[in-house]
Amino acid sequence: MNEAAPAQRIDAAEGSGGAARMTFTGRGDEYFRIWIVNLFLTVLTLGIYSAWAKVRKTKYFWQNSRLDGAVFDFHGNPVAILKGRILALALLVAYSWSFEFSVTAGLVTIAILLAVGPWLFVKAQQFKFGNTSYRGLRFGFAATYRDGLRIVLPILVIWFSTTVVAAFVTADGGGPIGTLLLISSASLLLLPWMHHRLKWFQHARATYGDRSFAFEIATSAFYKTYVKAIGLVAAGAAAAFLASVIVAIPLALTGMPPPDWIGVALAGLAMYVFVWPYTAARLQKVVWDHTRLDEMRFHTQIAAWPLAKLVLRNIALTLVTAGLYWPFASVALARYRVECMRIDTDVPLPTIAVGLQARPAAAVGDAAADSFGLDLGL
Repeated sequence: MNEAAPAQRIDAAEGSGGAARMTFTGRGDEYFRIWIVNLFLTVLTLGIYSAWAKVRKTKYFWQNSRLDGAVFDFHGNPVAILKGRILALALLVAYSWSFEFSVTAGLVTIAILLAVGPWLFVKAQQFKFGNTSYRGLRFGFAATYRDGLRIVLPILVIWFSTTVVAAFVTADGGGPIGTLLLISSASLLLLPWMHHRLKWFQHARATYGDRSFAFEIATSAFYKTYVKAIGLVAAGAAAAFLASVIVAIPLALTGMPPPDWIGVALAGLAMYVFVWPYTAARLQKVVWDHTRLDEMRFHTQIAAWPLAKLVLRNIALTLVTAGLYWPFASVALARYRVECMRIDTDVPLPTIAVGLQARPAAAVGDAAADSFGLDLGL
């Protein structure tokens, strides 16, 4: 369970301009103690402690992320997160079961989600950024509900359109299947655009003190990444099918039917080991290479193959140890992703951001975004 040593800073001493790498000082054995207590208390309290567990975990990872000798910190309120998760659970249950009662109930639920979704996304970012600090100064998210409606609402309309059409097709007993296929295809084709739009909104409206981040348009890079990822999905599915056939042959010779889950399990493993590392590495590089904060430029040297090897190693050791390696795997993954980051600036980091602290926001949006997949991370 040895872990790689922290990456070395380059070029600049404390408080000078130049280029610097972020470093991560967390250790698997340290985080294991936090993780095992979090797990025990979360199970013991039937999930209620998960809000406190999230705060402890986030604080540990942020406080072990260093830039120019200073650490980040997280100030989230677990009680606020718990309240948000209760609301998130209520919305998720309503969305999951409303169409089981009637099409009208489902449409009303989706209308509510369309109305509150942009607000939830904005509040999620305000909570996350507003409760994160560096050198004692908090980040922020300078957006309003109106901004959320303009940016997030069209994405939600596209996202829910397939569900709405599918509900009418089911209600009509097999109605306009062609319409459903057309809308589903359009939604898939627009997925890279939707992802890029959310990342643009998230990064372009982020602040640090009185300074604002900026994000350069990178739609074509998102589409290229998604197209290549689809190719990897096809290759992974083919490899999983071949592997399942190889496993099934000796079972068939002995008269034992192969388990139905083998093909699905192998396909899922192939997706996680190969497709996710490529997509995550490529998109992280695209996003950060197009982000800046005044004189600061961000870059990441994350690459798909090293990330894939790390993921494969983490999976193997987690399986061998019956899950006990999970906190070590989390630390190893965080170390790699954090220490790939590089910040270029001609201005000393301690003085680059001067201004008012951002106000922390309520946690309702944060918890809801966790449930609905809108908390995309910085």
